[in-house]
Amino acid sequence: MTDLSLSSWRVFLAVPRAQQPDALRTWLDALPPEQPKEAWNAAFGEGSLFDAWTRSSLVQALHGQNARAITAHLQGRTGWRALEIGGGDGRLWTHADLAGPGTLVVIDPVAEAGERVRARIAAAGLTDVAVEFLCARVEDVLDEPVWHDLDVVVCSLTLHHLAGADAAERLAHGLLGPGKLEVLRTVHDALAADGLFLVNEADIHCDVQIPPGPLLAERLLDSYVRRCAGSLLHDIATRADADDDLRARWASITRHWCLEQLAYADVPLAERDVYELDVTRWLALFARAGLQVHDHAFTDASNLFHRYVLGRS
Repeated sequence: MTDLSLSSWRVFLAVPRAQQPDALRTWLDALPPEQPKEAWNAAFGEGSLFDAWTRSSLVQALHGQNARAITAHLQGRTGWRALEIGGGDGRLWTHADLAGPGTLVVIDPVAEAGERVRARIAAAGLTDVAVEFLCARVEDVLDEPVWHDLDVVVCSLTLHHLAGADAAERLAHGLLGPGKLEVLRTVHDALAADGLFLVNEADIHCDVQIPPGPLLAERLLDSYVRRCAGSLLHDIATRADADDDLRARWASITRHWCLEQLAYADVPLAERDVYELDVTRWLALFARAGLQVHDHAFTDASNLFHRYVLGRS
């Protein structure tokens, strides 16, 4: 394994699982030195890594399913209110048919996300859609007045950055502030009676209960290397609609935010990048928050991202 290719990934998969952490380190050492284009989730414009991520098969499938659900739910409504936790580049909202006047609230800790969402709404000619933007982490704005009468809430690949199932679990691990449950309860209370809540997260358990070490390494390998990297490398090898620049950005994501994710298996708890839950744990947490699960299923062929369709119970 001396290159970043689908064939090298397949050779890696043939290695016995117990030997894969060492095999991955050897693979990374054999690749030519390279610096990432930019910090992950730091830029959202054309030509960015995030732009390439939203054009991957993984995210296109996720956005497509979310957009269809949003379109169906808002059809015929006027004066609707929608909120997205983690706005990114706003690509989701150009896939949805936002008929009628409404308000879209976006919460994201990067200021550029607000600019990108507004630009995409304007480019789509949606002059009757008002965009409100909060530049913050969602856990820091749970008391803001935006949390009311929400017809749609979307939270895609965002809550896994928040450690701990709830505030009590966070405190037990030396972390302050709200956890996932407090965010979910805020959404529950803000939803309209027939409101739609869409959550998308990877199916992997690596939250605070999993300490640094071999088990965490195995969980990260399974999600980021066996499933996510495999899908991206398949896109690079087979997508006829991708040019050399897009394939290069997919390769950079694969290397720096998939293969190198293994390094997080050995860092202190508070410095980790992801705190995922698997399907069973998400379902239990939704029940604790008082949310009713209407449907849930994987959105991609790699069985990586799971989508939950929720409402008030």
